[in-house]
Amino acid sequence: MLEFPISVNNALLQVNVADSYTALSDQQIDFIFGHSDSPFNQFGFLKALEDSGCIGLNTGWLPKYHLIYEQDTLLGMMIMYEKHHSYGEYVFDWAWAQAYHQHGVEYYPKLLCAIPFTPVPCKKWLGSDTLSEFDVFSALQQHYRESLEYTGLHLNYPNTLEASELPPAIMVREGHQFHWFNSVPVNLVNDVSACTETLEPVVDVASKQNLINADRFADFDHYLSTMTARKRKSIKKERLQIKNLGIECVWRTGTEITKTEAHAFYTFYQLTYEIRGQQGYLNQTFFDQIFSTLSDNIRLLVCYHDQQVVATALYFVDANTLYGRYWGSDQQFDLLHFEACYYQGIAYCIEHGLTCFNPGTQGEHKISRGFKPTLTYSYHAIYLDPFEQAIKRFCLDEKAHNRLYMAECEKKLPFKKIEC
Repeated sequence: MLEFPISVNNALLQVNVADSYTALSDQQIDFIFGHSDSPFNQFGFLKALEDSGCIGLNTGWLPKYHLIYEQDTLLGMMIMYEKHHSYGEYVFDWAWAQAYHQHGVEYYPKLLCAIPFTPVPCKKWLGSDTLSEFDVFSALQQHYRESLEYTGLHLNYPNTLEASELPPAIMVREGHQFHWFNSVPVNLVNDVSACTETLEPVVDVASKQNLINADRFADFDHYLSTMTARKRKSIKKERLQIKNLGIECVWRTGTEITKTEAHAFYTFYQLTYEIRGQQGYLNQTFFDQIFSTLSDNIRLLVCYHDQQVVATALYFVDANTLYGRYWGSDQQFDLLHFEACYYQGIAYCIEHGLTCFNPGTQGEHKISRGFKPTLTYSYHAIYLDPFEQAIKRFCLDEKAHNRLYMAECEKKLPFKKIEC
């Protein structure tokens, strides 16, 4: 096991790098994953990725779990991978790799703090609160800058942007997703008469924590009542069309999923990729394992028509958030995607008192259904000039374009405006 020292906040710590979860003792696993804050950084999720062969040798995802010690005391672990490509990351750096290639320089391997195939903000540092994720990332990037084992160190989808002032060695990229929040706009709650220009959207992942104690929607109709009449009517019409087709949507936990439903889900999952000429990153073994080991965090929406499974949508859930992940169908039903991936998820959050619904990446069509533009982040340390300076300029330009785009998206949200 690779070992080396790092300095964090003037404290000398020891790093041990494990190439697999099998290198961890039961005691270490209990301590480390006792700090998980989402389904995706739980031991069962990462274990299933390794056991199924979705990551590991010949996949371009080599586990490099960094365990941090103070003397003999384990402080925690950073979830990290040695990458030999950029597939499955959702923070796209292909243009950076191409620039390296054009100049005859290797971009890979790089070292990445991320959850494979999962563009969800969550912790990668699982351990003592005396160290922050950014503290550990900053110290590790300094070590690897000096050792030159990798071209750079990257951290995708942290929960928050921890450092208001980044050191020169680290740059931040901004992106966006569209999230739904179970929070009645305050001007509608209080029925105020003061003029408000618009119902201001949440634009930061961290801000969703402020909504936990906010007034929540009583039901789906209550949610629709915050929208303009035209949009409210449109959504009701879309949902009614699915109902009139006789399609029934049923929620299952992991252990409630039948063999027929599991087979249909995986068939639809691969079909979604095949349509684009690709193959899904995850295999049947992975899904079978998490359906069992993470059953309480799994929600599979199964859509039936004439007693046949015609579509599925896989969700994950924790105490506050619903996460939409994989949708698929082998038939063409107009608007079923919107029902299964958005409206059913919103209704589930309202019924179960969840704060946030993260339906995944991309999709401007989410805006008109009430999903708000939400900032996402990533950290990057690049070890070679002049690429480092060029990428810093790229990130600044990208940030400006991202903010302008999000501002335009906010204008398209379907919620009522308060007139003076």
